[in-house]
Amino acid sequence: MKTLDHYITLLESLSPANLGQLYELVCEDVRFSDPFNQVTGVEGYLELLRDMFQRLDEVRFTVHDCVQKGPIAYLYWTFTASSKTTGRLNFQGTSRLLFAEDGRVASHQDFWDSAAIYQQLPIIGILIRWLQRRAAHHG
Repeated sequence: MKTLDHYITLLESLSPANLGQLYELVCEDVRFSDPFNQVTGVEGYLELLRDMFQRLDEVRFTVHDCVQKGPIAYLYWTFTASSKTTGRLNFQGTSRLLFAEDGRVASHQDFWDSAAIYQQLPIIGILIRWLQRRAAHHG
């Protein structure tokens, strides 16, 4: 649980200045995936995070809950950020973490609704919101 606590603390304070701390918390061949990305290796993971900080402002993860059973942990979080393209972003997601025998993170899978981003885009957002209204239950 020590690595999990440290990992959560780092996620909640993540910035370009402290990304290097991930070297001690994740395996060299860590696998990361989310609805838009799939990378293997600590360098790929860090490059993905650096890119996120270059594209977005005011990036913040807030972890609300976590559960760990054996080598697997689940985090429930909120992501907030802003950009000139999308404006303010704010959505919830879940991460599935798999820990290696040495306690480091071997796999980090993020699950969240990518429509949260698409809705913010000018033309696509109108279509996504229309589709959501059409698909919603009207009882």
